Amino acid sequence: VSIPYPGQRRLEQVRYSLEKLTEETGVTSEEIETRVADFGNHYWTSHHPYLVPEPCTFEPTESYSREDMDSYVDIIRQIASEAYTDPSVIKNAPHNSVVHRANQDLLNDPKKWAVTWRAYVRKHREGSL
Repeated sequence: VSIPYPGQRRLEQVRYSLEKLTEETGVTSEEIETRVADFGNHYWTSHHPYLVPEPCTFEPTESYSREDMDSYVDIIRQIASEAYTDPSVIKNAPHNSVVHRANQDLLNDPKKWAVTWRAYVRKHREGSL
């Protein structure tokens, strides 16, 4: 899978676009993020600001070893292959997590936030969750 970069060259980071992969498979960068979790990793990306369609900005820290980075590349390659052969595996990810999808309604309403378990129980009892 080739990942084109539609912007000018930058020194501190490179922002790629997964737009072609999304057009061909329907799999988005956000869905890839949840699939990476199945491999025990997080999506080494930073997309802000969203200037590129289906952004993918790989930003591993300096603390990762060459082996870690090679392993991560293998994970991304496998996910790209899955996007073409069985996109539902990615679209339904993560598969190895207790919580599969965050409830966006809860995340966007500060009145429903529960920072502690005690706050969650209280709000649940009051019916605000």
